Amino acid sequence: MTTLKLLIVDDEPLAHKVLSGYCEKIDFVTVIGHCYDGISALNFLNKNKVDALLLDIQMPDLTGIELLDSLKHHAPKVIFTTAFTDFAIQGFDYDQVVDYLHKPIRITRFIKAIERLKKQILMEQDFNKKEMPNLHTTIKQTDFISISENRIIYRIQLANILYIQSWGNYLKVFLDNQEMKIIRKTIKAMEKELPNTLFQRIHKSYIVNIQQVTAIEGNQILIATKKLAIGKSYLNLVKKALKG
Repeated sequence: MTTLKLLIVDDEPLAHKVLSGYCEKIDFVTVIGHCYDGISALNFLNKNKVDALLLDIQMPDLTGIELLDSLKHHAPKVIFTTAFTDFAIQGFDYDQVVDYLHKPIRITRFIKAIERLKKQILMEQDFNKKEMPNLHTTIKQTDFISISENRIIYRIQLANILYIQSWGNYLKVFLDNQEMKIIRKTIKAMEKELPNTLFQRIHKSYIVNIQQVTAIEGNQILIATKKLAIGKSYLNLVKKALKG
């Protein structure tokens, strides 16, 4: 990714001026269009590809929420920009929504939202480069990792791993027989060793075996009888991996 292409959608000309001014100060952002209502934004998006919308909610004819409903799953990322805080909870029901900015928007808060947007897009691009897991992928019984604990080397089959938790400079490896092994290794190093078609990072502290996941509820994942938190920046990737 070299430049984030943004579309500003707002019925207030002053909002366009403020947001454009902020965008001009960020070298990896460019505004490729201005729309002053939801209908014109819908027409623009049918002809042009954008990375994200700076989207007002309360607009005539078609609100920001209704615009997202019209786009369904083909909507770009969204940063809401609105003076109405009542819509915040409803807005975050959409997977595309990265942040919610309340007017008047301070530039420091705007930059934080843009950085969050950049991070999420880069993570998804990296994820898409990997081979996506599919419903027919299985772990062979011969696939294993070696774990050294108390001078004993264990051969742990990948299929028996439920999840891995970071614990400082150590890792806790939780197995499906209710055992837990502790090894000296970072979660980043372990992530590189495990097949990315079968194991998914869901948080800065957790890696899970995709085949052991039984459900995802809000920002939590259910694996065996344990609920694990999903990091906000990982949420869309986790949903994508579980859908296969």
